[in-house]
Amino acid sequence: MGATYNPKLSIVRVENLRLRAFIGFMDWETEKLQDIIISFSFKYDTALASETDEVENAVDYKNITKGIIDFVDQKSFHLIEALAEKIYTYIQSSNAGLQDIWVKVEKPNALRFTDNVMVQIDGSDRYNTAVIALGSNINDDANFTKALAHLQQLGFIMQRTEFIKTKPLKFEDQAEFLNGAILLHTKKSLSEIKMHLKQIEALLGRVRIENKNAPREIDLDVLTYNGFIIDKDIEELPFLIDFVQHLQPEIQL
Repeated sequence: MGATYNPKLSIVRVENLRLRAFIGFMDWETEKLQDIIISFSFKYDTALASETDEVENAVDYKNITKGIIDFVDQKSFHLIEALAEKIYTYIQSSNAGLQDIWVKVEKPNALRFTDNVMVQIDGSDRYNTAVIALGSNINDDANFTKALAHLQQLGFIMQRTEFIKTKPLKFEDQAEFLNGAILLHTKKSLSEIKMHLKQIEALLGRVRIENKNAPREIDLDVLTYNGFIIDKDIEELPFLIDFVQHLQPEIQL
């Protein structure tokens, strides 16, 4: 991501998806299907999609809708709270770049004297989970301390790995690196986190030059975000795999 990166966020909204399902604690053989109305929306960076007008650069909201239909229609659920959560999780798992996900599940005529009962989930109330890697070989202890202070401003640092020394790779004529990673709970989107990390690097004095493997005051990278592997070069550095397995053992690498 370059220093001039500027996301163009757009909202995609699907309203009043009408399905039928069994809801509640009941005898499934005697109870009838009930009407369920589902609406959802999300934001994502549509800069590339709008620039290229190519389908592969856009989020496939049609496929997301089809997936919701497949696991909701004609199925049974005890609580609409649980159903709303399943829909939210499904949308979130479709693309790491989605943010401000919003879900509403309505059950019309569920109670006497009311038109509707509904459950809403607003993604702005939820925390995202990210693993952030830190690396430095210039005043490494001091720069790690400063970086961690900045990272605390992005959310809650729930756990961290040991900080270890590693030999430089690709460009070996430099000092060893101090490396580590943190598990961060944050309300920031992926694009916001990436921009914040670039800002922290700049504030700590990092100047990018042609040699990408040169010594640096601090290097900050998103390894995972909400279960997605974000850093595609993770397999080139085995200690990064170790960091993720330590902080998020549920993620398969």
